[in-house]
Amino acid sequence: MNDASIRFIAVGHAGAQILSGLRARSGSPLECAHADTSPESLRISPIDRKITLGLSVSHGLGAGGDPEIGRLSAESDLSSIHEFTQGARLVFVITGLGGGTGSGAAPVIARAAREFGALVLVIATTPFDFERRRLQYAQEALDRLRVSADAVLAISNQRVRRMHDDRTHPHELYQFANELLAQTLQGLWRLLNAPGLIPLDFAHIERLLRGRHAESAFAAVQATGENRAHAAAEQLLTHPFLDTGSALASAKEVLVSVAGGDDLQIGEVERLIEALQGRCPTAEFIVGASIDPALTGHIHVTAITTRPAASAPNPLIGSGFARNDPVPTSTGNQAGIQRSVPIVFNGEDFNREPEPRGTTDSRFIPPPPELNIEQRQRILSGQRNKPSRRRPDSQMIMNFDIAQRGRFDNTERNRHKGVDLDVPTYLRLGIVLN
Repeated sequence: MNDASIRFIAVGHAGAQILSGLRARSGSPLECAHADTSPESLRISPIDRKITLGLSVSHGLGAGGDPEIGRLSAESDLSSIHEFTQGARLVFVITGLGGGTGSGAAPVIARAAREFGALVLVIATTPFDFERRRLQYAQEALDRLRVSADAVLAISNQRVRRMHDDRTHPHELYQFANELLAQTLQGLWRLLNAPGLIPLDFAHIERLLRGRHAESAFAAVQATGENRAHAAAEQLLTHPFLDTGSALASAKEVLVSVAGGDDLQIGEVERLIEALQGRCPTAEFIVGASIDPALTGHIHVTAITTRPAASAPNPLIGSGFARNDPVPTSTGNQAGIQRSVPIVFNGEDFNREPEPRGTTDSRFIPPPPELNIEQRQRILSGQRNKPSRRRPDSQMIMNFDIAQRGRFDNTERNRHKGVDLDVPTYLRLGIVLN
């Protein structure tokens, strides 16, 4: 696949850090851009192509942690996004969720790239558990990304936290998470660009991911030594991005790309795939192998898995998964009709069709019957003749009965479900005014 057909766009400061790690690893130029609402973040960014979002919205002050500002900023500069992604077959959107720019702008940018026909893969980090508000923003952003992109990989900072002790500096945790993501991105990039020993190209990835109503997860590992194939398989089976092996166990399809140097042997590829197939015997495997002289003595394995959405855990608790919800297409309509994402809060699905109520469970109170002139006069007469407990100097009882409607006599009366709303409420309900 031509390098120019792959574009990488970092959204926000966190995305730029991850993408910078990939550029340092790649060893060849990549088509990269950094989109941000903060001019200061763009100024210090090592990425050459810079896209300023929403100067007319935020006036150069950034999103301020507000996803709505991030969304409006991205929508105000869609032309710049379209210009960068036009002609790309594969677009990686890389971001950190929970803040204003990543959570608000990333779904807009992913949708814009997809509108031009590109396969869009989102790589994202999610906040720590103690970041309550940022977690909420991240969840809402994931819901939007699930319908904007073809696949989403989310790694939780909280999951990375559990892999370290309490004395670890937060900066080290961020660096570790970014390194994992950069390693995975490097594996995907090599998968598409290295010469094939067992051919595996973009069409395989597109068939695996585009329009699939499934979960998507990615992982990349590297091993050396005599038993490097076995070691690589063990790393994949315990990889945090693959939910420590459960992603493979429930996978519907698995794409595996094996890269090695001139010393790569077909037997190594065979043993590695057999080890993975033992964990997911019912999954369909798509296997490719490539030669990269720089990997002599090493074996590098990239795995992409899909599985039914119902079997995937919440990505915010560190599973490394984000759901790719259905985007069904109608006959004769390539764009398709996007189904809304199920929104669940406190255990309730707000997109669920309401259950029909039985008539015996209804709380509807039927209106009181209309009163004729004679009945109304009787009620008023009873009011006048009723002994009053008020002091002698209390205000007299007013007669509010309406004999004529003035200029409205020739107009239709206001009725709702058989109730004449022109009759005062106290008369319709038979209320005695003291």
